[in-house]
Amino acid sequence: MRALLSCAGAWLCLAAPASADVFNGRIAFSSVRTDPQAKSFDIFSMNPDGSGVRRLTTNPEVDRQPDWSPDGTAIAYTIDKPNATKNYEAARMAANGTDVRRLTTTVTDQASSQPSWLRDGSGILFRRSGPNTHTASIWQMGLLGQNPVLRFTTPGSPLYPSMSPNSNRVLYAAILSPVGDTDRGIFAQNADGSGLTTLFDVAGAYDSAPAWSPDGTRIAFESNADVGGANSERDMEVWVMGADGSAPAQLTRNAAHDEGPAWSPDGKLLAYTSGPDATHGDIRVMTAAGRDLRGLTTYAAADESPDWQAIPAPRTDRRCGDADRSGNGVYDVRLAGAGVTCRQARGLARRWVKAGRPRRVRGYAAVATDFGGTRRVEMRRSDGGRRTLVAFLYQRSAGR
Repeated sequence: MRALLSCAGAWLCLAAPASADVFNGRIAFSSVRTDPQAKSFDIFSMNPDGSGVRRLTTNPEVDRQPDWSPDGTAIAYTIDKPNATKNYEAARMAANGTDVRRLTTTVTDQASSQPSWLRDGSGILFRRSGPNTHTASIWQMGLLGQNPVLRFTTPGSPLYPSMSPNSNRVLYAAILSPVGDTDRGIFAQNADGSGLTTLFDVAGAYDSAPAWSPDGTRIAFESNADVGGANSERDMEVWVMGADGSAPAQLTRNAAHDEGPAWSPDGKLLAYTSGPDATHGDIRVMTAAGRDLRGLTTYAAADESPDWQAIPAPRTDRRCGDADRSGNGVYDVRLAGAGVTCRQARGLARRWVKAGRPRRVRGYAAVATDFGGTRRVEMRRSDGGRRTLVAFLYQRSAGR
C-alpha cells in the first residue's frame, strides 16, 4: 500500500535521480563525541575521506540511525521520544542540519524508529514497536509524517526496513529468539507483503542490519555467525550476498566488532563501523570485495550507523579524477562533450575556485548547488554547435 501524496511544496517533491549517474557525497553517522558521558548520540556528516566533519543535530537527547533521502537533500533519523523515559520517534532535517521536523507522534508505550526513504522519494518506511522487543511491524508515512499506515506485519519482529531500488521488495532483519534479542535473521517480502523469503539465517546467530546495493543486486549485512570456521571468535563481521540470498560471503575477518555496512552510491565501496566492541568503534571504508582501505574517524567511544549520500550527477562520459592537489577542495571531476581534455577540465575547476567561485569563468556558465556542506558544480558552454559540460564536487576547506 503506497501513500498518496501531492507535491504541495519543495519538501514534498523529492525525487530519485533521473539517471544512474551520481556523485559519492557525504557520509552521515551517529556519534557520542559531543557528550562528556558518551551516552547521548548526535548526527554528523563528513566527506568520504573523513575530512570536513560537521555536527548536524544538537538535541540533548539521542539522535541516531541517519538515512539520506534519494536526492541527497534531507536526512531521516531516530530521536528519543520527547518527555519520555524510553522509546523513540522519527524525525527529518535538511542536509545541513536545518529545518528539523518531528515526523511521528506515537502513543505511550509504543515507538516509531528506523525511518527509511522509499526509493522514488514518495514516502518513508519505519518500524513501529510495542512495549516489548517482540511486538513490531513495518509502517509507511508521507514525507512530513502524514497518513501513517501499517504496511504489513512480519513473522518476527522487524528491524531496519528498506525498500529495494526497483520498489518491488522490502528488506529487513527480524528477531527470532523467543526471549531477548540474541537470534536474528534477514528476510524480504514483496511490496504488498506477499512472497516472504528467508535470505540469511544461521540458527542462534545475530544476522542483522541489511542494506541494498544501489543497483539492487546485492545485500550487505552484519552477522556473528561462524560458517565453516571463518569466525571462530563469533564476533560481528560484515557480509555480502545476492539479492535473493545466494552466495553469502564474509568480507571482514578479524577480532574486531564490524557492523552496520552502508554502500557508496556508485556501489564500489562500503562504509561500516569497526571497533573492539558494540559501544566503541570508528567508521571505516573498504571495497565491495572486502579490501580494507582506510579509517575515516578516530574517537575513543562510538561512531556508528554510517549512511552515504547520493548526489545526483549530470550525464557525462569521462571521469577525470580529483583536482585537489593544492587543497582547493575539488573532487571527482567529470566531463562531457568534444574538444576538451580531462587536464583542461581539472584546470577549469581549479580556476573556478581561484576566481572566487563566480557564475561565469572562461565562457562557462557555472551553477553550484549546496548539498549540506558539499557543492555540486555544473559548468556549461555552448560554442557554435559544440557543447561542453564539466561537473565536479566542491568542499570548501578551512580558511577558504
